[in-house]
Amino acid sequence: MPCRAAGGHAMGQAGRAPTTTGWHIPLRKPRRSDMDGVTTQETRAAMNSLSPDLSFRWKSNATRTIVTTVKNEGPFLLEWLCYHRLIGFNRFVIYSNDCTDGTHQMLQLLDQAGIVIHFDNSDLIAGLPDDPQRRAYARAMALPEVTGSDWIAVLDGDEFFHVNTGDGTLDALFAALPDRTDAVAAQWRIFGNGGVIPFRDELQIRQFTMASPTDIPFTHSQFAIKTIFRPLPVQHLGVHRPVFKNFYGLPAHPLLIVNGSGEDVTRDLLRQRWTTSPKMAGYDLCHVNHYMIRASEVFLMKRWRGTANSADADRINFDYYDQHNLNVVEETGITAWADRVAQTRAELVGLMPALGALHAEAVGRFRRQIDVLSAQLLAEAPDQHARLFDPAVLQAETERRQAELAARRARQASIAAAPPPPPPAKLPARPVIASAILLAPLPDGPPVPTMPLLSMTPWATIPETPEPAAPADPPAPEVPPQWLVDLRRSPYRRGFYHSEEEFAALHVERERAHLFVSFDNLSQVGQDQIDREAWGYEFARKSGWSQLGIFAFRANWFRNPTLFAYLRQLRDNGLFARYQTVTFAGTSMGAYAACAFSSVAPGAQVIAFSPQSTLSPALVPWEARFPSGRAADWSGDFADAAAQTASARTVFLVYDPTEPADAAHADRFTGDNIVRLRTPRAGHKTALRLRQTDMLSTVVRGLATRTMDAAAFHALYRQSRLQPWYLDTLGQRLQARGRTAWLRRLSDIAARNGRPGMAKALETRAAAPVPHPS
Repeated sequence: MPCRAAGGHAMGQAGRAPTTTGWHIPLRKPRRSDMDGVTTQETRAAMNSLSPDLSFRWKSNATRTIVTTVKNEGPFLLEWLCYHRLIGFNRFVIYSNDCTDGTHQMLQLLDQAGIVIHFDNSDLIAGLPDDPQRRAYARAMALPEVTGSDWIAVLDGDEFFHVNTGDGTLDALFAALPDRTDAVAAQWRIFGNGGVIPFRDELQIRQFTMASPTDIPFTHSQFAIKTIFRPLPVQHLGVHRPVFKNFYGLPAHPLLIVNGSGEDVTRDLLRQRWTTSPKMAGYDLCHVNHYMIRASEVFLMKRWRGTANSADADRINFDYYDQHNLNVVEETGITAWADRVAQTRAELVGLMPALGALHAEAVGRFRRQIDVLSAQLLAEAPDQHARLFDPAVLQAETERRQAELAARRARQASIAAAPPPPPPAKLPARPVIASAILLAPLPDGPPVPTMPLLSMTPWATIPETPEPAAPADPPAPEVPPQWLVDLRRSPYRRGFYHSEEEFAALHVERERAHLFVSFDNLSQVGQDQIDREAWGYEFARKSGWSQLGIFAFRANWFRNPTLFAYLRQLRDNGLFARYQTVTFAGTSMGAYAACAFSSVAPGAQVIAFSPQSTLSPALVPWEARFPSGRAADWSGDFADAAAQTASARTVFLVYDPTEPADAAHADRFTGDNIVRLRTPRAGHKTALRLRQTDMLSTVVRGLATRTMDAAAFHALYRQSRLQPWYLDTLGQRLQARGRTAWLRRLSDIAARNGRPGMAKALETRAAAPVPHPS
C-alpha cells in the first residue's frame, strides 16, 4: 500500500514503518511542527516537573529518525535513503557541507518533496563547533523533529543499519528488545573492497560482501558501535554514541543500554567508550554495515575529497586503507534487501526525473575524477597504484588476513582446550610478610604463583617496639586503590596482587584479546600512598584491556633475581599465552624493564619511551645519569635489554634524537623488529610530553593495536610544535646558538597561534645578550 513520505512523518497501518516500495511525492515543504509520537510539549513538561513521570518515553516506536552529515555522496545517496526507508526509518534529517558533485542539489529536491529535512552545513556558525559533523549534531539537537522522535540513529552515508532478527525491519528489532530499552549499541561490521576495483553505479549492498570477523580483532575501531536510542535521556549527539544527561543511570532515573544481541551493557557504556571488546559485542539482533573502503577506485576518491566529519584530508591515507580493508569473512545478510532497494530507487527516480538527472551527473563527474586521480597516482606512486589496482596484490592481502584469522582462532581454541596446570605445592605460612594476596580466583587460568620464602628474622630476635603514644587527632581514613575496587566491585573480578620487598605485581583480567604489561618509572618509586596504581592502569582500564602491572619499591631498575624468577613462573604457568596479543610498555626505567623482560613472552610488542638499554658500566661506560640505577647489580640475567628484544614482534622506541644519551641507547637496539619513533625537543620526558599534548593514550593504543605506523606517529607528533614545552626548548637552543632573528620569528609564530605568554618569553630571550660559546 503506498504511503506518504512527507518529512518521513507518515505511517502505515497500526503505526508500522513503511516497507512497501510505493512513493507519493506531495512536492511541498513539510511543516516543521508536524510531530508523531512524543510531543515536545510533553517532554518539556516532564523535564520541568520536580518529580517527572518519564515513562512515556517507552510508549511508542512510531517515529524513527536518522541524523546524518554527508559530503559528495551523490552516487550513493539514493541507495542509502531507499534502504533505510524500507527497513522502517521514516524521518531523515540530513546536513551537507562543501559538496561539489550535486549532493546538495539532490537533497534540496528531496527536501522540497518532503522526503528528507535538509540543511546546508557548509558555513561556520558562531558558538557552534568548527568541525562540520559536530556542528550538525549541535544543530540537530535544537530541532523538534529530532528531540521529539521515538528513536534516533546517528549514521554516516557509508553506514547501513542492518536488523538480523525477524523480517529485518525495525519493527522486528523493537519487538525483540528487552522492555524499556533506551539505547541499542550496534556493532560495526567493517567491509573491505572485496577485490572490487572499478567504480560502478551498482548497489553497494550487493557488491561488497567481505567484512571483519565478529570474534577476532584486526583493528581497534573494528568493535566500534553506532547507537539507536531514545532522545529524552540524551544531552548531546555523538559520532558513535550519545552523551546521556548526568542524572540518568541513577536509581531514580534508570537507563537500559543493550548490545546488538539485547544484552545489558549499561555499566560499560553509560558514561564513556565508543568501542567494545569481542566478549561484550553482540550481533543476534542488529549490527551496522560500514562500507569504509568500497571499490578501490572509490577509495581513491575518498582519499582525495576528505570526509564530511573532518577537514583533515590526510586522515584518509594508505594507513587507513590497510586498517580497514578487512576482506576476512563473508557477510551477505543485507543482500536480501537488494532487489527491493533497486526497485524503490528506480521508482523514486521515475517520479522525480530531475533527481535522476542529478544522480547520473554525479556518477559521471565521479567517473571522470577517478580517471584523473588514477593516472596521477600511477605516475607519482606506482607502488601505491598497484596496492589498489593490481588484482594479484588484492588477492594476496585477502589470503594473508584470512590465514591470520585461522591461526588466531586455532590458537584461541588450543588455549581454551588446554587442561589447567597442576596446583603448586603448598608452602608453609610466612610469619612476617605475606608473599601473595589473592583477591580473586582464576578458575580457568594459571594459579597465582608463589615465590620461595625470603630469609626472615626469627620472631625471638625481633626487639619489642614501645607502644606509640595516641595521636592527637585520628588519622584520615585511607581510600582503597581503584584496582582493588575494580577487582571487588566491577564485572572484572579475576586477578591478584602479589607483593615482595622490592616489587609487587597486579593482575586484572578484563578480556583475553589483549594483555597490557606495564612497569613503574623512577618517579613512582617513592610513592607510598595506599591508592598507588600501576603505570598506565587507568588507560588500560578505559581501554578494556587486561593488565599486569609491576610496581617498583626500590630505584634499582628492577634488578632483582626474585622478580626474574617470578616473571618466568608467570610464563611457565601460561599467563602470557592466555592472551591473543601482549604489549610490554614503560618509560625510562620502566622502558628498560619492558624491553628486557619482553623475552618471557615471545611475540609480544614493546612500547618503550626514552628507554635505557642497560646501566651496566661495562656496556655503557658513557652513561652518567641515574646513579641509583648504575649502582645496582648488573650481573646475571636480563642485564642488556637490547639483547632481549630479538623475540619481540615489534619494538617501538620513542625517544628524542637530540638527547645524546637517549639516542646512544636507542642505537644499541638492532634488528628488523625495531621501529624508531623520534620526538625532537621532548628531551628525556617523551611520555610526559605526549601526555601534555593529549597524545599519549592515542599513541599507546594505536601502537598496541597495530593501527598506527611510524608515518602516522610522526604526523601526529608534528601537532606538538606549538606546545609551550616545545617552543621553550627550541627557544633555548636558538638562544644558545645566538640565533636572534630566528627567536623573533618563533615569537611571531607563537603570538599568531594563541601563545602570547610564550611569545613574550621568546622575545625576551631574543633581546638578551648573546651567550659566549663555551
